[in-house]
Amino acid sequence: MSTSGSDKQEPGRIAVALQGGGAVGAYQAGVLEALHEANVTVDACCGSSIGAINACIYFGNAPSQRINRLREFYESVSVPGSRLRDEILTFSGSFGLFGDDVRRMLAEADQAYAMSLGLPGFFSRRLTVPWTRGHGDPGVASVMDTRPLLRTLDRLCDFDELNRSATHVSVVTTHVASGTPRYFDNREDRLDARMVVASGSLPPWFPPTEIDGAWYWDGSLVCAAPMQHLVETAPLDVGTTILRADLWSPDGPIPDNLTDSEIRQKNIEHGSRAVQYREALGESQRLKALLAHALECIDASRRESDPQLIDAAAIDRAKPVEVVSVDYERSQRVSHSKDGQFSKAAIREHWTHGREAAQSALAQMDRTA
Repeated sequence: MSTSGSDKQEPGRIAVALQGGGAVGAYQAGVLEALHEANVTVDACCGSSIGAINACIYFGNAPSQRINRLREFYESVSVPGSRLRDEILTFSGSFGLFGDDVRRMLAEADQAYAMSLGLPGFFSRRLTVPWTRGHGDPGVASVMDTRPLLRTLDRLCDFDELNRSATHVSVVTTHVASGTPRYFDNREDRLDARMVVASGSLPPWFPPTEIDGAWYWDGSLVCAAPMQHLVETAPLDVGTTILRADLWSPDGPIPDNLTDSEIRQKNIEHGSRAVQYREALGESQRLKALLAHALECIDASRRESDPQLIDAAAIDRAKPVEVVSVDYERSQRVSHSKDGQFSKAAIREHWTHGREAAQSALAQMDRTA
């Protein structure tokens, strides 16, 4: 899908939108690796949840260290011991010893491990959870403790590098008290690990994160499309190409088991909201183009004297934005692939698909340039 104004312009800027999606976020790491290999200069990036983590680790390091740091992150948060198990499974599978049912069971086991024990470098299970009665501290109202992620980000992301980056990096969070989106970025704010953790603080698993006296949850609660912020902040006088790396797909097969039903439900919930925004964006751009045409048909003296026409003229320009899909088309469609499955094999598979999808998108952009 691409959306542009009435007059197509050559893109002068590249922006990247990174949606949230747990372990499937390794797909976005593959996308970023392809951009890195192609020496693509990214002018703006907005991420939510795991997308925020990917963005800040990538842009919070010198170019020569970006991919290594991303790999180190996914290595540090993967299920312990899963590499040997996955290698045995792959070797045995080549002889037809294991089928899809085994992979499904392993996906459930990996997710159960993470939700029961936590993941090293990411989150740990609380010994006591305030299920029905709290003690006045929102920071412990969760099943998991996210302090390990704070330490991981401080180790893998150079926030000084991130905040002086030429790339405008934004992360979206949910302001818990008002239920509205709050964007933190390296222009108006000074990004730090708390803001990145806040963007992925999905209740009830993770607690809200306190920043300057306010509490924030996962940005995906109020923003299914980080692309929205990139459109809103895009300039009117320079073309912008947004590479959209969504991780959820609203269309897919009808499930016949509980594992696939959970996967399908999440895809519909997150993917459909992103589609609604994309459709609304297209309609908004179309209406602005029609408004601009209508104003041109009105006498200039009246346009300049009528207050309502003056207001209309202020919003009549459709931004020169083109959206290039680098979405995960196979997202969650393989029955053993889940957003809570942090095995090394699943991460490696997502990463490879993201890299290939971005390479294909860049090749298509070169052909149509």
